[in-house]
Amino acid sequence: MESIVKRNIRDLDYGLILSMIGISIYSCIAVYTATYGKANPATGDAMLGIPPHILYRQLLWEVLSYGVMFAIMLYDYKSLAKVRWIFYGGTLFLLVAVFGFHAINYAHSWIPLPGLSFEPSEIAKLAAIIWSADYMARMNEREVPDYTIRGIWPILAVFLIPVVLILKEPALGQALVLLATMFCMLLVYVRRKHMIWMLSIAGAIVVIFALAIGVFYTQTLHFLLHQHVLKGYQAMRLVTLIDPAYSTSHYGYQVSQAEIAVGSGGIYGTGLFRGSQTAGGWIPFQWTDFIFSAVAEQMGFIGSSVLIMLFLFMLYRMIRIALTALDDFASYMLTGAVGMFAFQIFENIGMNLVITPVTGITLPFMSYGGSSLIVNFIFIGIALSVSVRRRTLRFD
Repeated sequence: MESIVKRNIRDLDYGLILSMIGISIYSCIAVYTATYGKANPATGDAMLGIPPHILYRQLLWEVLSYGVMFAIMLYDYKSLAKVRWIFYGGTLFLLVAVFGFHAINYAHSWIPLPGLSFEPSEIAKLAAIIWSADYMARMNEREVPDYTIRGIWPILAVFLIPVVLILKEPALGQALVLLATMFCMLLVYVRRKHMIWMLSIAGAIVVIFALAIGVFYTQTLHFLLHQHVLKGYQAMRLVTLIDPAYSTSHYGYQVSQAEIAVGSGGIYGTGLFRGSQTAGGWIPFQWTDFIFSAVAEQMGFIGSSVLIMLFLFMLYRMIRIALTALDDFASYMLTGAVGMFAFQIFENIGMNLVITPVTGITLPFMSYGGSSLIVNFIFIGIALSVSVRRRTLRFD
């Protein structure tokens, strides 16, 4: 009897793999051009906050991530359900332990290790999705499933506990990603009546936000500038979204420079290493949160559109795998992953285009970073593991 992977290798989603390779190429080019000439070429010492030897580090993370992806593909995804409690408990421990280390950029979000920093909130996404997917699948198997609030409160707790810890760091962006992921999973899980209520609430929030920006513009600005609920920098991020010209030398500086970069790219782009904002180093931390601006300026509308199409194709392939999975556990896991990626992509590109607030959310598979890249590729590995196990094992 051959292994299920060898038997069903034809079911491996090569389209998903190719889309990932395309995005990885974009990432390496963007990270390199956004940091080129901004570090000491002799020693590689950091300048402008850029990690030393950033391109080599990014290439190393890419290679490691692909290795992890293929290793996860060979691993039976169903076994993840058996370790859900251990994995989730370990994640909560790390989210608490992170406060025992010194803050980086005013946030207790990282655990320093030799030569790198590890971000537990990235693992929290994976742990919450696996636990919730298993719970949802088990509930569906009951003779009388409970889809009421009483039945879904464990899912809410599993997501909201890490959200509270992450907000304490503080890391608003990561908390929002978890909330968006939870919403997407519940949207697929609950019955039609509850789904309509969820969509209605989401629609109402969007309408209120649109009215606050478009109709009650002056009142909203006055509220944000004088309120005491949000922290100062959080309120200023909303202010600069409503009025991009506000404080362009301070709070709105990063956003305004990114907007200039995107606009100067035009249709075809300025060409690699020729963008005034990217080559000049005018956008702080462009290699992380604002990596899309480097693509838009140097590759223009066409290059940016190709990148977005690669993202959309990646999401399409993951949705297709989820729809053809053999069990609900796999479908719910991939639903969470798709929701997570879709929200991060929309929010990150949106803040580069000044249509969403700056939240510190990175662009998946594009922004520089090790822990986020590996966790993202773990999700892709899970999708591939599901794809090669969509057919039942046959005996000759």
